[in-house]
Amino acid sequence: MRSIKRHWPLIVAAIVLWSTIAVLLLSSVTQNHRHLVYALDDPYIHMAIAKNFSQHGVWGATKYEFGSLSSSPLWTLILSSVYFLFGVDEVSPLVLNLVFATLLLTLSYILLRRSGLTPSALFLVLLLMLFATPLPAITFCGQEHILHALLALLFVHLSAKTLSTERPGSCGFITLLILAPLVTMVRYEGLFLLFVVSVLFVMRRRVFHSLSLGAIGVLPLCAYGILSVLNGSYFLPNPVLLKGNLPDVSGLEETIKNLAHFVYQAVRAPHMLVLLSVVLILFLHSYKRQRQIWSYPTIMNTIFIVTTVLHMQFAGIGWFYRYEAYLLALGFFVIVRVGSDYLPAKRSVAFDGILWPSHAAAALLVLLLVSPLAERAVVSLIRVPRATTNIYQQQYQMGLFLRDYYEGEAVAVNDIGAVNFVADIRCLDLWGLASIEVARLRLRNGYTQEMMRELVREKGVKIAILYDSWYGEYGGVPSEWVRVGQWQIPNSVLVDSLVSFYAVDRLERDELVENLRSCSSQLPKEIVQSGEYTR
Repeated sequence: MRSIKRHWPLIVAAIVLWSTIAVLLLSSVTQNHRHLVYALDDPYIHMAIAKNFSQHGVWGATKYEFGSLSSSPLWTLILSSVYFLFGVDEVSPLVLNLVFATLLLTLSYILLRRSGLTPSALFLVLLLMLFATPLPAITFCGQEHILHALLALLFVHLSAKTLSTERPGSCGFITLLILAPLVTMVRYEGLFLLFVVSVLFVMRRRVFHSLSLGAIGVLPLCAYGILSVLNGSYFLPNPVLLKGNLPDVSGLEETIKNLAHFVYQAVRAPHMLVLLSVVLILFLHSYKRQRQIWSYPTIMNTIFIVTTVLHMQFAGIGWFYRYEAYLLALGFFVIVRVGSDYLPAKRSVAFDGILWPSHAAAALLVLLLVSPLAERAVVSLIRVPRATTNIYQQQYQMGLFLRDYYEGEAVAVNDIGAVNFVADIRCLDLWGLASIEVARLRLRNGYTQEMMRELVREKGVKIAILYDSWYGEYGGVPSEWVRVGQWQIPNSVLVDSLVSFYAVDRLERDELVENLRSCSSQLPKEIVQSGEYTR
C-alpha cells in the first residue's frame, strides 16, 4: 500500500494510458464490425514482412521475393519473433506498443523523480508526455515509434551522464554500446543521435569511445545493407530513399532548397519549432549560469537541438504524429529535467516580489510549450477511430477482395500493407516501396507511363488497384487499361478517398467485373461504389 501511495503519479498515468487505449479500441472496433484495425496502412507492411519471414523465411512483402522495405529492422524482427512463437495475428503490434508506452512513462518517471519535482508536478509531466506525444494515437499506428522514443531517451540520458563525468565507469559505456545498435536498428533516424553523441565524444577527447560507439552502432545497418545489395536492392531501404530528403550541397541553388525544406518543415510542425526554441533558451541560460559545456543539462540540450535540426532537414515530420514522436518525448524530458534545476528549493504559492520576472518568464515558457500541443492532443484522439475506419473501409477491404478472388495471382497496387498481410498475391508495387524496379525508376526520374506498362507486362499482372491521383506526374495510368470500378470512402483522414480497379489486360475485364459484383454486397455500406460493374 505504501508503495502504491509513493508511486501514485506513475500508477495513475499508466491507468490513464490504458483507459484511453481501451476507449479508443472500443470505439474503433465498434465502427469496424468488430475488427481490430490500425490507423495506417504502414503497420501492415511490417506485419506482412514478419508473417513471411516467420512462416516462409522470406524478408519481403510477399513470400515470393526479397524486399528491402523496412526502415525498422528491429521492430520487424521483434514482430517476426512473436509470430514465430505464437502464430500470426493482428493484435501483437497493439500489445507491444502498449507495453513500450508503459515502459516509456516508467523510465521518464524514474529519471525525473531525481530532479526534485513534487508528485503532482511529476504526474502533470507524465500526462503531458502521454497526450502531447501523443502515445495513444501512435499506439494505433502499430509501428516502432514508441520503442524508438524509449530507446532514444535512455540512450541520450546515459550519453549525457557519461560525457559529463571526468572519469566515466566502464559499465555506463558498455550499456551505451549495447544501446547504440538498437537505436539505429529501430529507425534509421537513430543515426542522427549516434552521430551527435559520437561527435561529442571526439570533442571530449575520447576518440576511442567515439569510434567504437559509431562502429557498433552502424554495424547492423551495414549488415542489413549488404544483405539487401546481395538480393538486388539498394544498400538503404526503399522507404528511406524514396521518403527521405538526402543532402545535396553541390551548388548554391541546392543549398537554398535544403534551407527552404527546413523552413517548410518548421511551418508544418510549429510544435517542433516551439520545443526547439524552449530547449535553445534553456541551453543558453544553462551555459550562462554554469559556464561549462560538459555539464549534464548542457549536453542534453545540445544533443536534442542538433538531432532535431538534422531530423527536420533530412527526415519526415508528421504523417499521423509518428515521425517526430521520439523528439517530442525527448524534448519534454529535456525541458522538465533541465528546467527543474531552476526551480526554488522551497515550493511556495506566494511569489517573492524580487523573483516575479523569473516566475513570469517560466509561466510564459510553459504557455508557449503547451499551447500548440493542446489542440494536437485533442485532435489526435478524435482522429484515431476515424483513421482506423478509413483503413478498414479501403485497404482492408482491398485485401479481402484479393484474398477471395486473386489468391496467388500477379496484382499491381500502390498501398501494399493490408493487401499483402491479408492476401497471398504476387505483388507489383507501383509506388516502389516493395518493388525495386519501380524504386530505381523513381529515384532516377525515369518513371513514366510507358515504363509502368512494361513492368506490368513483365510481371504478368492481371489487375491493378490504384489511386489515380498518385500518377498524374508520371502521365497517368496506361490508356489501354480498363477501369471497371471505383470505391469512394467518406470522411477520409489520411488516405486517398477514391481507389480504382483496372483490368490491365482487356481479357480480364469480364472476370474483374464479375468479381467486383460478387464482392459488392459484402462491403461496408458506407463505401460508395461506382463504375461499369455497378450497372
